[in-house]
Amino acid sequence: MTGFFYVCYKCNPMIIDTHCHLDLLTADDLYAELMPDRRYLTMSTGMENWQAVSTLARSSANIYAAFGIHPWFVCTQSDNVLSELSALIESDKPTAIGEIGLDFSASHSHSRHLQVQVFEQQLTLAADFKLPVSLHVVKAHEVMLALLKRYRPQGVVHSLGASIELARRYVDLGFKIGVNGIVLRDNARRYHQLVSYFGLDHIVLESDAPNIALPGAKTGHLHDIDRTIARIAELSGLQIDDVIAVSGHNAQQIFQFR
Repeated sequence: MTGFFYVCYKCNPMIIDTHCHLDLLTADDLYAELMPDRRYLTMSTGMENWQAVSTLARSSANIYAAFGIHPWFVCTQSDNVLSELSALIESDKPTAIGEIGLDFSASHSHSRHLQVQVFEQQLTLAADFKLPVSLHVVKAHEVMLALLKRYRPQGVVHSLGASIELARRYVDLGFKIGVNGIVLRDNARRYHQLVSYFGLDHIVLESDAPNIALPGAKTGHLHDIDRTIARIAELSGLQIDDVIAVSGHNAQQIFQFR
């Protein structure tokens, strides 16, 4: 990073939570945890919560919506759901398509063919509407990478716990790596290695609240991102303000927050 970069981006650093699920938080939690000087990109998982996510994004200038169909829920969608998704994107002008992706773990491998079909259709929507994507990928990296090479979207690989070699393949396609509270776990060696190896250039922040809980906690909170930032600073050998500034710049490059 050049000195000019830091002059430009450290003057007004903003924490950007690129992946959270605000519709899963209670009204009291939202009131207590949302901060006006931060930005939040709240994910959907299927048509069942598109309206809730849309309502949240309209309720505050610092909440942004992502609409999509999560791979866990492709089997619950109706035949016309993708046309409804397209219409929703057209009307609501979301910031991203997400949370989408592929999950070939034992619990979800039965739907892998449908997952691929729905994922490709959503990548087509991303291309049509020129939107970035937020990706969930578990045990499906080779298929995922092949599809990303074909469709060439931009976006973030959410909560990527992978080898440096595998992460490099996503980075080479222009993707950023979403880092959340998992980095606080002592046994999360791959997360630690990724942060140490890649530094800040390819990292964005996420809480994944309330899904990711910090060690010793029962549930995740939006403010957990502060401890994630401190751990990233420790692993990368940089200052907290640098982590906020550079990760925020990375997030803005991908998601073009308005």
